[in-house]
Amino acid sequence: MASIRLLLMDPHIPSTAMGAGKASIRLLLMDLHISSSTMADEKEQQLREKIAFTTVADEKEQQLREKIASQKTHMANLPTLQSIVDETGFTSPETKARAQLIKELSDNEEQLELLLEYKRVAAVIRLQDELHPPQNSEDCPICLETIKHVNSTTIIRFFCCGGWICKQCSNERNAKRKAGGFDEMYRNKCPLCREKMIRGDNHEKAKFMALEHSNKGRAWAKSQIGSAYMGGMSGLPLDREKGVQFFKEAADQRDPDGLLELAVAYNIGYTGVLERDESKYLYYLGEAADLGHPRAQRLLALTHDDECNCEKGYLHYITLAASNGDYKAGVSLGHSYIFAQHGLTKSYTLGKHYSDPEKYSTEAEEGNPRAAFNLSISLYHLVDERFEGIIEIPGYSPIPKSLFWARIAMKKGSTETAGIATNLISILENDAKSHCANCRKEAENSSLKRCVRCLGAWYCGKECQVQHWKNGHKFDCITSK
Repeated sequence: MASIRLLLMDPHIPSTAMGAGKASIRLLLMDLHISSSTMADEKEQQLREKIAFTTVADEKEQQLREKIASQKTHMANLPTLQSIVDETGFTSPETKARAQLIKELSDNEEQLELLLEYKRVAAVIRLQDELHPPQNSEDCPICLETIKHVNSTTIIRFFCCGGWICKQCSNERNAKRKAGGFDEMYRNKCPLCREKMIRGDNHEKAKFMALEHSNKGRAWAKSQIGSAYMGGMSGLPLDREKGVQFFKEAADQRDPDGLLELAVAYNIGYTGVLERDESKYLYYLGEAADLGHPRAQRLLALTHDDECNCEKGYLHYITLAASNGDYKAGVSLGHSYIFAQHGLTKSYTLGKHYSDPEKYSTEAEEGNPRAAFNLSISLYHLVDERFEGIIEIPGYSPIPKSLFWARIAMKKGSTETAGIATNLISILENDAKSHCANCRKEAENSSLKRCVRCLGAWYCGKECQVQHWKNGHKFDCITSK
């Protein structure tokens, strides 16, 4: 506005030009007004959505709290589970009915805990957006969903045209392709430009196209070429000097992947190419994290935890990373909940939630030992706490699944993780094989036979095994690894 006032006061401007200048200034001011009005409308819309979300969440929370209170009042007037088991046994209708009431209450308590966690995460995301508004949001050209942070973890890029689609659309296309759902004219073609897609082993063609996009100044391509040079991949020679140079060019254009890769390069350091520089590592890592790159957010969280022991910083960035789909961040957050670390209240529900492979990927099933450990501990303790320490009611027993995950943790975990998992396996197995899971008859000289599917239940004979299966073991049993 000061420059506009100076323009109007300048005596060297002719009056005719002054009139034209005033007209253009009025247009400028109108544009500014429209722009500010648009921004205000967007802000108002965001505020309305925030209020609507908060109102719905608050109503749901209130309903759950009232339902839980009612269930607890009702159950307080009933005999305890232990007394029912002592009087009627583990498989009686009375025991099953009481166990079902406990499960229904537990399910509602779990819903409430998850709702409160969603609200906590939403608050962290809002704070991050206020401090660092998203700068690289775009709409997927297929489903038109807005991708808040466009980077290699949220989209699938096509080398032919340089376009992209979101990962959800990519997964749906892959499923359709496997089912043979594409017409011949569209099969193996880019969904955007309809060019034939590059096979994964056609490194020469991929290299040529990526270099072509890089020469046109596209930052994402520079990050891709940089990674290829750093690893000697995609038909390019190992040349870390060129790799770092491409990373720097991508980082100068504020590409999240380029910023992250440059940060990692500074953290490692390469003799004769790049000196290790922790301050630059933290700077570029912070830039990538604040542009929404989940891996950068997870690494930044770890620096807060390891170097400055800052619980707030760690919790902020590990939450962001997990919310953006970083499975390892989710597992770390789940671990923190299980052991009440970083200012969090102990929660086996959230420990299980963040380690569940179905929430992110199949990484836990493929052998992520920390996730497997979290699941083993959480599943066991949730039932142990809710069912008064009675963990062998068929249909409600955590033993088979807890053993399943503990065995993965034991085989593939660190020395510490494997040691704890081994102890848990020993405790569960020694107790379970001391008696028949069905008739409760005590074992004599290891005479019991083991369930060959889950390796988590023992029987004195086939009759007991069949009966136990029908009584509910079929819901607990899981194929052992």
